[in-house]
Amino acid sequence: MRVAEVMTRNVIAVPVEATIVEAAELMKTHNIGFLPVVADEIVVGVVTDRDLVVRGMCERANPYLTPVRSVMSNPPDWCYEYDVLTDAADILADYHVHRLVVIDGDKRLVGLLSIDDLAAKMSSDRLLGDLLRHVTVAEYRTNRR
Repeated sequence: MRVAEVMTRNVIAVPVEATIVEAAELMKTHNIGFLPVVADEIVVGVVTDRDLVVRGMCERANPYLTPVRSVMSNPPDWCYEYDVLTDAADILADYHVHRLVVIDGDKRLVGLLSIDDLAAKMSSDRLLGDLLRHVTVAEYRTNRR
C-alpha cells in the first residue's frame, strides 16, 4: 500500500513569511498543532504549537513581528506520496516523529502522514508496535531532559 492511499489531503500550511501570531491563529481556527511551512509551494519546514511557545514566546520574540521561519524546524521530515507504508513507517521511527510531510516529485506539499494514519492501515501488529516503541521511547527521553 502507498502513502497516497492513507495520507491526509487538503493540508493547512503557513507561508514562511507569516508571523508567529498568524501561525497560531491558523492552528486555533483549524484545531491543529502542526503546520507545514511553505515558500513558493515548496515545503521548507514545519512548525508546531510547541515550537511557537518554546522557540518563540519563551525566547521573548515579538509574536506580531517574528516570522514563522525563525521558530520552524527545518529541514522537514518527509516522504513521497508514492512511497510504500513500511518505508514511511521506517522514516517515522528513524526520526522519532509522529508526522511526515508528504510531497510529490516536484517537492510540493500533497499531504500529511501520521502515526494514526498508519495505525488504521498497517496489517502487521509487530511493525506497528516497533514503530510506536521507537517514537515514544525517543519522545520520553527528549521530554525528560
